[in-house]
Amino acid sequence: MDKTLLLDTIDKLHCALELRRKPVGTTFLFDQEGFERANANALTTRMPYCVMVKRASLGNSIKAVLKDFGCLASARALGIVEPDDFFMSGRHYNRLGLYRDLSVSKSVRRNMTLCQHRAHGVMVKPLAEHHTEPDVVLLICTPYQAMRIVQGYTYQFGYYDGFKMCGNQAICSECTAYPFETNNINISMMCAGTRFMAGWREDELAVGLPFNRFLPLVQGLWETLNPTEPDRNKKQIQSRLEKSEVNSLDIEFGKNYYSGLYRTQKEKVVPR
Repeated sequence: MDKTLLLDTIDKLHCALELRRKPVGTTFLFDQEGFERANANALTTRMPYCVMVKRASLGNSIKAVLKDFGCLASARALGIVEPDDFFMSGRHYNRLGLYRDLSVSKSVRRNMTLCQHRAHGVMVKPLAEHHTEPDVVLLICTPYQAMRIVQGYTYQFGYYDGFKMCGNQAICSECTAYPFETNNINISMMCAGTRFMAGWREDELAVGLPFNRFLPLVQGLWETLNPTEPDRNKKQIQSRLEKSEVNSLDIEFGKNYYSGLYRTQKEKVVPR
């Protein structure tokens, strides 16, 4: 992995969006040897995976195996523990009262993505601290920032109609397992569990994508900045650029794709 390119790309992301939290990278560890080699701090207390991601977004580096997981749902989603019949039948979700009956519970379970591997553990840390490519990148952002992320992604890869969410197992399944299994992006509105355990803000949601799509995505953000951002945002972006080492971008003020596109209330519509 080109570490200089990665750091430059993260700087570009910051200049374009100024995310509140650091981008996070998750790497699957498939054996004890890989776990021991992983450059992160082993947990000494149990912790849900989403809290690991929260701590990584604040600058911490963590590695964990099954005994460290404070949430078995995330261990199932990440392929660290095999799901049992009680879960696979939908009875687990039905017992929790999340869905109206067993049939709906099983339908949700069937459509929820679980990693199709058996991993020994995971390493979760700020993306900038990775020296080899992580498997998945997680971005915690606001709805506006998520819009810009999708615009940058669409610029590079075209229309994506596979977004998948149910407001449950947000960080582990929707933003890690699903992007990893499909090699594509996903957005999550979070879930009640992670909002309680990790303490996310009410205006935060999550985006997950495979690392191989992260660098093109950020370049897509760059390419769509002039056509999409209003001048007030462009001024803030320009200020961040001036304080960074990122190559300057020719920001065009007073112009974007919707300039002059919409009629005002005072304009008279002439029938044709």
